[in-house]
Amino acid sequence: MAVHLAWTTLGSPRWPIDRVFAECARAGYEGVEFRCLHGKAIDPSLPAEDRRQMQRGATESGLPIIAIGASSAFSSPDPAVRSAQEADLRGMLQLAHEVGAPMVRAYGGGFPKAYAEDAARSYGGSFPAGVAADAVCDYIAESIWRVVPRAAELGVRIVLETHDGLSSAAMAAKVLQRLDTPHVQALWDVLHPTRMGETPRQVWDLIGPRVHHVHFKDGRRDPTGRWRAAMDGEGEVPLLDCLRVLHEEGYAGWVTLEWEKHWEPDIAEPEVALPRKIEVARGWLRELGA
Repeated sequence: MAVHLAWTTLGSPRWPIDRVFAECARAGYEGVEFRCLHGKAIDPSLPAEDRRQMQRGATESGLPIIAIGASSAFSSPDPAVRSAQEADLRGMLQLAHEVGAPMVRAYGGGFPKAYAEDAARSYGGSFPAGVAADAVCDYIAESIWRVVPRAAELGVRIVLETHDGLSSAAMAAKVLQRLDTPHVQALWDVLHPTRMGETPRQVWDLIGPRVHHVHFKDGRRDPTGRWRAAMDGEGEVPLLDCLRVLHEEGYAGWVTLEWEKHWEPDIAEPEVALPRKIEVARGWLRELGA
């Protein structure tokens, strides 16, 4: 197992680029994933000067930019909406290419409520509204297929995250089966399949051969049932079991330690989370002999 630990700017959304690289290098991270800058999610309009600063930061720190986080999602029944999302993803692939990132994260998108509830009820089960659910999977796959030629041309992979309507690995597998190409792989966000009732071993059995990237974070339910960020080891996600499965299966790739400060501004500051998360992850990796 050759896991490499990265930080995402989702956890430090207001830090300037030079500070991101400096703090990550100081704490011992091996790479940086860019999702936010200047307090907002990045998009294809990111200015040329920011792109140059990202390149300089990676070169001077020795920390590669390992991924770019796009917001593109493809579950809308409206072809015009999906076309705009396809253009967004192409723009993010271009950004990744310019700054030397080998992959771009994409979402599948939110499913109609009934389908999401059904996925939550039954691990790998059938869908009472199967035709409609399959149609949404088709929307996602068809849109991504239209972007694949650009990904191949630029040499940048698309990694489809277990998130939103694809939070269940069983559902993500349905889409990945429609995308039989090396240019599209899976991003295992460990929190969301947990929310859907799937164990780490079940996730791996469903999408393991396609897992090319991992988002690693903890969370717990508040009194209303809403999942909120928790420091690693203090929530309900079986993080050590996730690492154990990765270790047993010989995963050799990036694990980004996520801290969703951008979405949850009341959680701990990045000055606290960034060093704490890598300390905990390293401890678990030592425990596993990895």
